[in-house]
Amino acid sequence: MLSDEAKKLKKRYSKLGGLVSAFAYDPNNVSKLKVSGQRLNFNMITGLQPKAKNCKKEILILNGIETWKVTTPNSDPNKAILYFHGGAYIVGGPKGYYSLASHLADITGTTVYVPDYRLAPEHYFPAQLEDGVKAYEALLIEENYKSNQVAIGGDSAGGNLSLVTILKLKELGLDLPAAVMCISPWADPAATGDTYTEEMADKDLLLGPIMKKQWAKYKHDGFGGYYIKNEDMDPKNPYISPIHGDFTGCPPTMIQVGGDECLLSDSKSLKIAFENSSCEYEYYEWEGMWHVFHIEAKLPETTKSFEMFAEFLNKHMKVKV
Repeated sequence: MLSDEAKKLKKRYSKLGGLVSAFAYDPNNVSKLKVSGQRLNFNMITGLQPKAKNCKKEILILNGIETWKVTTPNSDPNKAILYFHGGAYIVGGPKGYYSLASHLADITGTTVYVPDYRLAPEHYFPAQLEDGVKAYEALLIEENYKSNQVAIGGDSAGGNLSLVTILKLKELGLDLPAAVMCISPWADPAATGDTYTEEMADKDLLLGPIMKKQWAKYKHDGFGGYYIKNEDMDPKNPYISPIHGDFTGCPPTMIQVGGDECLLSDSKSLKIAFENSSCEYEYYEWEGMWHVFHIEAKLPETTKSFEMFAEFLNKHMKVKV
């Protein structure tokens, strides 16, 4: 059952989705003005969220990538989460995600690193994947973590980046992190799942209006074209669509997703991929919740979600966080 706070916020998000949609553009005709508008709007919305009590940030340059190291008095310096922010690979960054990262650090008792990976349209795929690998290597080499002290996580596009980074690390034969945590992962940028429908878009307060605009006005199935050039768009490429990935031997993964979002089928398809790969996973669907509700720091559902991630990390990082 939704909390009273969530019920109130759903009314606000019904208006926010229209605003976000107003800045959506045709991926085949990039509008620099709309890109700037999207980024300003996103940072304004996320920047208003409160930070965890007594949180601190340190801005580092790790393997050439500006990265925010976020801690609270509850953070264990020996436990790290490499957190990739969301934003469809075109918006977002450490500044806008400071609130989320601070509460995640506080509730899970970890040190959270948020890299400012490259965004489109200035940088198209595979720039983001390259930065994901570089950021992970930096934690091991420059910050002196062992792989079993690190978890990789992210939301939406950041969830995509978490999954494809794991697949690339596996291909490269590098030591894999202890666990993966995904919030509403964008695992099917080609939008082939069965929740990319008008009916679900009507429920999806945040992404629904954008999806409808892509379908009706721009004639695109999804918005993967925002960060992948047409000639590079291969919906079966696991480094684009991790629902097609082989996760054999990959770390345990926890997926959390809203029940009222177009990306719901992405997570359901990931379950199938994990089962086919005999990869250990935990899955939780938040009935009635919208895409990445975790940005709302004061929601009881956000606190509960992060507590679930904490329990998951405790189990797989072996030492309580």
